[in-house]
Amino acid sequence: MEVCELKRKRMIIAIDVEKCIGCGRCVNSCPTQALKLENGKAKLVDERLCDGFGSCIAVCPTNALYIEEREVEEFDWNILNKIDFEEFLNRLRRHYQPEEVVL
Repeated sequence: MEVCELKRKRMIIAIDVEKCIGCGRCVNSCPTQALKLENGKAKLVDERLCDGFGSCIAVCPTNALYIEEREVEEFDWNILNKIDFEEFLNRLRRHYQPEEVVL
């Protein structure tokens, strides 16, 4: 018997791969580690990890990230128990003071 994950509409990150330059700022700013770089582009690893708050959007130098409403799996609230507080603060620090990127 196959288990079906319940999906519902919610706000979640989306990536315009044409605009993405693969700088990694979004990956560094995501406290839930929902994003990674794959083949030189940002990619949503698991929609259950995306909190939909968009801390990644503010640090993207090419506006490749945006939030959209779509039908996806529920946010995994258990991920909050796995976030190390110091690492979370470091990720927020990176969000507000990102590295320089050469365009």
